[in-house]
Order: sequence, then structure tokens, then C-alpha cells
Amino acid sequence: VSEVDDHLAELFLAEEPIGADVLKAAIRRATLANKFAPVFMGSAYKNKGVQLLLDGASDYLPCPTEVINTALDVDKGEEALQLPCSPSGPFVALAFKLEEGKYGQLTYMRVYSGKVSKGDFIHNTSTNKRTRVPRLVRIHSDELEDIPSAVRCMD
Repeated sequence: VSEVDDHLAELFLAEEPIGADVLKAAIRRATLANKFAPVFMGSAYKNKGVQLLLDGASDYLPCPTEVINTALDVDKGEEALQLPCSPSGPFVALAFKLEEGKYGQLTYMRVYSGKVSKGDFIHNTSTNKRTRVPRLVRIHSDELEDIPSAVRCMD
């Protein structure tokens, strides 16, 4: 890590003790600068290493408000558009997984901007059709929790 972080390299060369919080901060800075990629080993079998992976994602990866997301505005000739991570912005989401389950089709989505509520209409750019959102759920393991309020970025 000291090869990609100057502050940590100075401490290492001065042979000063390096605490866990200093090392975590250096890994986060290097990860955000795309100079370092932390690797975690584990197995979902008996949950070996799963908590360390989740802690690492929380410690080293950026928060949604720290990232600048851009999209292409189809109506304006695919002009680049910066997306604010706020509920007041335009609704933009990415459906990244479709699953046919015992409750019907589930669509997993990541909300980048804006908000959506049960009963809202959203525009699907792939099919160029409007679709009504009949139900919103949050998934915890194998349980579905109905969400009566709006889903927004960072949820």
C-alpha cells in the first residue's frame, strides 16, 4: 500500500509505527484513486469472511454522494448529463437483474437519482414504454419487506 500512498510511504520509510486507522485511510485513498484494489477471501458456506467483505466495502468504497454519476440524455442526442444524488433530481435507475420468483417477476434496481413510489409510472428506455410500478420491496436474505414509501438514491 505504501507504493501507492505517499503519506503511508513517509511513515514506512521513517520507520514509524503505522496504526490500523492510518492503514485503513491509506487503503481508502488508494482505492478511490484507482491505484489499489483490496481483495477479500471468504466463503458464503458457514459465512466465513462475509462480514469482513461487508466491512471492507463500507470502509474502502465511496459513498453514493462522493461519486459523480453521468448519464446520456436520449432526448438531446445522447448529451452527457450529470446526475445529482438527491431525491429532488430526475428519476434515473438501472435494472440490473430480473428474477422470476414465487411472487412473480422481481426487478432489482439501483437508483442513481430521484425517487419512485408504488403506483408511479417510469419510462423504460430499452422498450421506449411507460411501466407502472405495482409494488416495491426491500429484500433481506429470502424475505420480502413491502416498502410503502418512496425509494430514492442511497436506499
